[in-house]
Amino acid sequence: PGSSRASSASRTFSLAAGARLGHGAEEQRRRNHECHYTNGTQQARYVERVIWGRQEICYYDSHVGYYVARTKEGRPIAEYRNRLEYLSFLWASVEKFCSYSYRRFKSLAMDRKVKPKIKIYPMKTESSHTPDLLVCSVTKFYPADIGVKWLKNGQEHTGKVVARELLPNGDWTFQMHVKLEMVPRRGDVYACQVDHISLQTPMILQWEVQTYSAKSKMIVGIVSLILGLIIIVTGLPTSKAGKTHLWWGWGRMVLKPLRFY
Repeated sequence: PGSSRASSASRTFSLAAGARLGHGAEEQRRRNHECHYTNGTQQARYVERVIWGRQEICYYDSHVGYYVARTKEGRPIAEYRNRLEYLSFLWASVEKFCSYSYRRFKSLAMDRKVKPKIKIYPMKTESSHTPDLLVCSVTKFYPADIGVKWLKNGQEHTGKVVARELLPNGDWTFQMHVKLEMVPRRGDVYACQVDHISLQTPMILQWEVQTYSAKSKMIVGIVSLILGLIIIVTGLPTSKAGKTHLWWGWGRMVLKPLRFY
């Protein structure tokens, strides 16, 4: 299906700590600690996520009881942290961490609503035989429950959604990136529709396919306009009296320079 939804019947309190391993946003690794509370009680499910750039590489879920790798980069981290001494410490600290968070942040988080921000951008794939990707990036929203739907030419798109990532930002907001496989055809209009409790009506952002020839014509037109203006400004004939003459098919117009006294 061409739609995605991240939902949770429980409220989520998210705290985060980050450690930069390199330069640039994509080289940043951080850990996010989450407590998911069921029906407003202190019964909590603890989740710890290890994020590299914008991708979750491994996570710990207290309902599972150990770390699970999502990518090959996260495999050595999961193996290292699945040692008994580390897990024993984690099991003992989860209840204290979530109980403290519940008492401190319950009143703040329950009624909080933050509107999402949307951006659409294309992403080229490495293989020429693989369709291009269109990414709908939805950021800075709270709570986590959100629906993201793709539209094509005004109709719900049933194309293949290849990735859906819901990640906490560590500042009491979330982000989601929904990637859609597409074959660009001139004139097609894609749209990302977002449903969230903070919005009175769904938010829709459009993206229109532009072929290489269309982009080239637009660039040529802009360059031609700029060159034409330069020629007009610098190349017009000027009389000895300082008057500039503009000629056209049936006459001429004389421009006199302004004088200030």
